[in-house]
Amino acid sequence: MTNANLRYLEASINSASPEELVIKTYDALLLFARQALDVMESRPGDIQGRHDLLRRAQRACALLMGSLRLDLDSEIPVNLFRIYEFWHHQLVAANMQGDPQKVRDLLPHIMGMRETWVEAIKKYRAETAAHRELGALVG
Repeated sequence: MTNANLRYLEASINSASPEELVIKTYDALLLFARQALDVMESRPGDIQGRHDLLRRAQRACALLMGSLRLDLDSEIPVNLFRIYEFWHHQLVAANMQGDPQKVRDLLPHIMGMRETWVEAIKKYRAETAAHRELGALVG
């Protein structure tokens, strides 16, 4: 990655909303998991390559876990934490066992959850905009 690419990436992260950062973290998780799966399938002897990519995917899972508000009076963050924790565990197991099937099995779940977040953010933004418009009309 060039310095210009790194500066662009840094700027896009620094200017992202919290919601966009969640999506970017999912994108990183998917990217590293897919790359690790590719290494595991095409170069099964590349233990270091597999390890490095799966560790990056594990860090993305840890970021997702750390982004949750577990202090809220809701089961949703706790349940999300359990899901992310399971994903993390499966990525660790895939790394230790060299088992590409563990990664392959996770990918549809990660992609589905990412799409759920994207839809939830769209709905949240639409509702927020509607409330602002209503407030402007009333107030």
